[in-house]
Amino acid sequence: MGNARSKPLDQPSTGPANGKPQRRRHRPTRPQILTRKDLDLRTNAARDFARLVTSIESDLGGHDELSNIEHVLVEAFAGASVHIHSLNTKLLRGEKVDLQETALVVSALVRVASRLGVARRPRDVTGLGAILREGMERHD
Repeated sequence: MGNARSKPLDQPSTGPANGKPQRRRHRPTRPQILTRKDLDLRTNAARDFARLVTSIESDLGGHDELSNIEHVLVEAFAGASVHIHSLNTKLLRGEKVDLQETALVVSALVRVASRLGVARRPRDVTGLGAILREGMERHD
């Protein structure tokens, strides 16, 4: 009963040499969310993902014109698209590809695309001249 294993869990055990209490490892109480900021963004997949996000946002009228939900859907579409590119590359190499997984990814792409829309949205490209004229008219 005198060893560290027989102590209750709420009492810290002492270290072998110095008699100081050993610290228990911190166990996170919540799942740690991994974000793109945590990744090496130099990989081909990360570059393809970023390119797709930028391109789709542009098609939809620009980053600033999208709602938060649309931003999430754009990233979901880009992620699924990168995944399907990977599956297609494996298929072209002659590797076995799970057709059910491929079908699920394609189905997800279609659903997200239907929510975002597949037509380009025009941007407001009011020229500087028009803005200045409008400002002058307001002051008159």
